[in-house]
Amino acid sequence: MKPTNRSARPTVSLCMIVKNEEAYLEWCLKSVEDVVDEIVIVDTGSSDRTLEIARRFNAKIHHWRWADDFAAARNASLRHATGEWILHLDADERLLPESKAELLRCLKDPGVTCYSVLIDSPAEQLKKGHISRAHRLFRNLSGIRYSGRIHEQISPSVAKLKRKAEVSNIKFLHLGYAKNAEEMQQKSDRNFKLLKQQITDEPNHAYWRYLMAQNLILSGNNQDALVELETALKIGKLPADIQCSIFNNLAEVHMRLGDYPLAVEFAEKALAISKNQLTSYLLLNEIYGYLKDNLRQIDCLESAVQLIEKTALQPHEVALDSYVDPAALYLNLGHRYLQQKRTGDAAKSYQMALRFDAENVSALRGLADSLIEQQELQQAAEILERLLALVPDDRIALEKQGWIAIKQQQFNLAITHYAELLHRLPGDTNIQRRLAALYYKIGDVKKSKACLLKSRAMSAQ
Repeated sequence: MKPTNRSARPTVSLCMIVKNEEAYLEWCLKSVEDVVDEIVIVDTGSSDRTLEIARRFNAKIHHWRWADDFAAARNASLRHATGEWILHLDADERLLPESKAELLRCLKDPGVTCYSVLIDSPAEQLKKGHISRAHRLFRNLSGIRYSGRIHEQISPSVAKLKRKAEVSNIKFLHLGYAKNAEEMQQKSDRNFKLLKQQITDEPNHAYWRYLMAQNLILSGNNQDALVELETALKIGKLPADIQCSIFNNLAEVHMRLGDYPLAVEFAEKALAISKNQLTSYLLLNEIYGYLKDNLRQIDCLESAVQLIEKTALQPHEVALDSYVDPAALYLNLGHRYLQQKRTGDAAKSYQMALRFDAENVSALRGLADSLIEQQELQQAAEILERLLALVPDDRIALEKQGWIAIKQQQFNLAITHYAELLHRLPGDTNIQRRLAALYYKIGDVKKSKACLLKSRAMSAQ
């Protein structure tokens, strides 16, 4: 460990519980080795190289017999911590480099007891996922302890102490949802078991019902998820951010069950709580897609892009928010505009998509079509060149190039494009006839006749 300015700041203990995390642990510990003063690891039964890796970082290792209780294991790690502050990371998480300065700044505020951080959980393709908040940086006080068999948290104990909690812009990257299908199923099975035990212990605790519903949604068990969500709302006493997430969950479940009007109703209820979240807009766009309501899809996508243009996604008002690659949002909006013949707006949206992803083939195709509709033929031809550099076999793009050259009366260039197209589709009689007409245009009657003869011969076969 190489703590930064150790003598000039409060000390920090990284507290973790682990089991068989050799695939992630080194990556995790490297991300914080220069901002923490000690690493406390409670191991619950590793049989791989986890502890060997931990020792390389001079971690203080303690063993704990697993008893289906994450809070108990977490509290064991706190008992061994000597730092003035506790940093909580899971092995499949890391502190982003740009967040180190923010973390060190947070340590210096004497009036704050704990901070929530942003946890970015990308899906397998890494360009979509969800972002959430959790209290992961807090003072090492005897009265602050974790509760909950699973999804353990310190918030209830901080509230009992009547201590000040603040939000921060510290961000963790979490790869827990980017694992393979087998790993995700194992995680889901474990979570289901522990949540079931927690609900048995506290049947009238709405938060556990909400978490159970989320686990059921991830498993595709929509009917049971619906029961848990409705139970959570009936029990009540939930903060606004959790209510917002519940309404979004209800919208998603009803959409999956095909009850689109009710899905819209719940998404609108979530927006009534907070308009500064993407999840509702993305859900409504999908719901209106099923309803074939292109205009409302445009409204939703416009709201979504306005939100990401206004600010980086740093949710304060919702417990859990979805995100997608901005290129995908602008691409989707471009398609919707093009369907409505709003070609100027479509072109702008496709151009924005290409700013985020310069080699997005769908955006290049959409932009070329938009420019052709606006009679911006030279620009369209340039976009088609970019497209064909990425996808040389795109026959539709080649044909459009030929069509543009004809419109611009560049017949020799059109011949080049159609000859290339014929090379890829040697049996296409329409291309042969097109070439015959082009050769005739430039006065090459011999080649024109040859193309016509080939066309007739192919038609006779």
